[in-house]
Amino acid sequence: MGMFRRRAPVRPEPDLPLSTFQARRLYHLVADAFAQAGVVVEVFGDHAVDERGRAYGLRDLAAACATESPAAWPEVVRRHVHAEVSPVPTLADLDDATLRSSSVLRLLPAALLPPDWDPFAEPVTDDLVSVVAIDLGDQALMPPADALRERAPLLPWRERAADNLRDLAHRLPLHHERVSPQEAPDEGFDVVVGESGLVASLALQLDALLDRLGLADRGRGVLVGAPYRHQVAIRVVDGPGAASALGHLADYVRSTYAVAPGPVTPLVHWVHEGLWRPASLTRDHGAPLARAEDQPSGSLLDPDRLHPEVAAALGI
Repeated sequence: MGMFRRRAPVRPEPDLPLSTFQARRLYHLVADAFAQAGVVVEVFGDHAVDERGRAYGLRDLAAACATESPAAWPEVVRRHVHAEVSPVPTLADLDDATLRSSSVLRLLPAALLPPDWDPFAEPVTDDLVSVVAIDLGDQALMPPADALRERAPLLPWRERAADNLRDLAHRLPLHHERVSPQEAPDEGFDVVVGESGLVASLALQLDALLDRLGLADRGRGVLVGAPYRHQVAIRVVDGPGAASALGHLADYVRSTYAVAPGPVTPLVHWVHEGLWRPASLTRDHGAPLARAEDQPSGSLLDPDRLHPEVAAALGI
């Protein structure tokens, strides 16, 4: 398929990642779903406002709908609106069994974590951390680490959360698509999207995700991009095409990060044996380490701008 071909038509809605026609349909579904919940709203571009002045953002919902078939949109919208108007539970509202089964690791930008929220948050890279969250399907909690330890001081929260995330990697509803330049199919990568806001976090259980997709680390690592919560893009380093694929992947991740709701990271990382190393740079730090237009088939990257381990894995 063509590189970066998307489901949406050419004419986008400026406030949402949808076409004008899709956005209008979403607005009608949102208004109807709120009405069924007894709430009257008025829709303004990327948000809706009820009679009390409370605003409800629509960008996450639009992103979720964009990954689903049109027939699935009413149910996606209904569940989203139900979660929006339902009271958010607290730890005290949840029994121990629910907490144990719902705890998951979540990948977050380090800059979003409030000071002292989790002194034991595990750094993934310089710009990313993993924290324990409580995933309730339509709703999610991210309680402070101290609150979790007070609730169950003997429970190994991170280990349990990691196991639960691994299980989700095998059963979470996902849409998997291979994208590549038409003239160079070996330079493509795999894109995974889903309604769940934990899709990007599946990169923390990369082996399980690869197994789900019928892929495997060949011993030279995997290039991983997590531009926003609902998406992860990967390329197994499996031969010469991976070096050129990095250019396409870097551009895709950076451009998606810039417009998608719930951004995670604009960088591509090389992941090997649990270690993450950056394989691209943001515009703020100069040109990316790899750009698609600079990477015709078989060309080399500049090894001086890559970590030596990354360069060695890519064979450059």
